[in-house]
Amino acid sequence: MKKILLLSLVLFGTRVLTAQINANMKLVDSTTSFKPLTATLTRGGLIKTANFHFYELNDKINQKSLYPNPEILVYQEGKKYKMKIQGIEKLIAVNKLQEVVESNIDGNFKGYDGNTSFRLVNQDVWKQDYPTGTVFTNLFRPAVTIYLSSEGYKMMIEGVAEDPILVKKL
Repeated sequence: MKKILLLSLVLFGTRVLTAQINANMKLVDSTTSFKPLTATLTRGGLIKTANFHFYELNDKINQKSLYPNPEILVYQEGKKYKMKIQGIEKLIAVNKLQEVVESNIDGNFKGYDGNTSFRLVNQDVWKQDYPTGTVFTNLFRPAVTIYLSSEGYKMMIEGVAEDPILVKKL
């Protein structure tokens, strides 16, 4: 009985996915995540794949993958991208990011206040481009990912549980 139920679920899941993928969609990437996906996936989050492509999540997901290093399939239809993550039923709208900088903040990082400049170990200097609330922390050389979004350049700081902040390069 358990085998029949399991087979039914697998077949139903395959039909749901097939219904979401249409003839105009082309598989453009088949990979896994670069590092384990342990956090809840949310709109605006980033996924770096094992072949070093970056994608920004555009859909409301608020779900964790059932697998730490899930298989990831990316489909393209025109200029739009959709991602299938193993363990999550629905296709997720994503932006494929073209301009991405990975580095670390040089030295101690105490937080930001809406007007903060960030010196990176790659010698880049970035400054907040939009006032935000004050965030206090104490991290040494945290990793940062800076990427071009539709709103401008955004910076995600590892170890800071806040949304990415808008920045501009000095």
